[in-house]
Amino acid sequence: MPGRIRVRFEREPSYFAGCSTSTQVLVARDGAHVVGVACRIIRKMYVNGVAEDVGYLGQLRVDPAYRGRMLTARGYAKMRELHADGRARGYITTIVDGNAVAEGVLVRRARSAMPRYRFLDKLYTLAVAVGGPAPRRPYRRPPAGEGAGGTAGEAPAPHGCSYNLFPAEEPQGEIVTVEGASAALNDQRAYKQTVIDGYDTLTTLTRPFYNLTARIKLPKPGAPLNNAYVTHFCAADDNAAKALIEALRARAKEKNLDHILLGFTESDPLLRVARTFKPIEYVSSIYTVSWNGDDDLHDRLDSRPRALDISAL
Repeated sequence: MPGRIRVRFEREPSYFAGCSTSTQVLVARDGAHVVGVACRIIRKMYVNGVAEDVGYLGQLRVDPAYRGRMLTARGYAKMRELHADGRARGYITTIVDGNAVAEGVLVRRARSAMPRYRFLDKLYTLAVAVGGPAPRRPYRRPPAGEGAGGTAGEAPAPHGCSYNLFPAEEPQGEIVTVEGASAALNDQRAYKQTVIDGYDTLTTLTRPFYNLTARIKLPKPGAPLNNAYVTHFCAADDNAAKALIEALRARAKEKNLDHILLGFTESDPLLRVARTFKPIEYVSSIYTVSWNGDDDLHDRLDSRPRALDISAL
């Protein structure tokens, strides 16, 4: 991903180690050379308070030398064939803000054979530093049988159905709870890495001085980020949300993580609470995707705020 800070997404040791059983991966080849990839994931999410299967279209990558050759349109034609299996009534996708190439091909200048993209909400991925003062209030780690230290536990989502697109599946990771709030800390470093590929000239020159006082340091190019995702974030009120983030930071510090990644949409009232932790923000746009004549998820969604599991994107 280009920008002032260039980022690449790696899947070592195997791309498929980070894929769920409901993931379908499309690969375009020119001989033995991979020139494009995309995926379709079916996940259970809440839609208007009811759990249903929703598709996510993502991880679209096309070799620069093969752009403008109808490769994307051909890939989406194949996606529509997959859609005929009836597993999902609607789809969502995300596009990183500033990715003019993807916005042009998929949204602004989409060809007639392409599906319809409709803007739904802004998605803010917040990198919150683990270091800093200890939590101002204690938190209760769940006892055995509630997911403490395991890879999956009881879904900590008592308020999940009050959000559209909130995951309706059990979380992967360690569950952390406080009074009135719960979430899961999902460490994917063993099979999914975000690596700093490089910086522009100005950032390269100023990085040493920035790092002298910054809470979140800018790592050397080639270094993977030492983070974990927060999923299934539920809180009864602002105070509970703040206490939960503090508890997640404390647990992440015990695991020698540098920061945690939380995802909040612009429609989520808890976004303002998370911002009090002075995070670095990574902004994307959420779109609904549909083909002409199909049931359109966009029109079915009611006015509830949206939530999205950033660990699955």
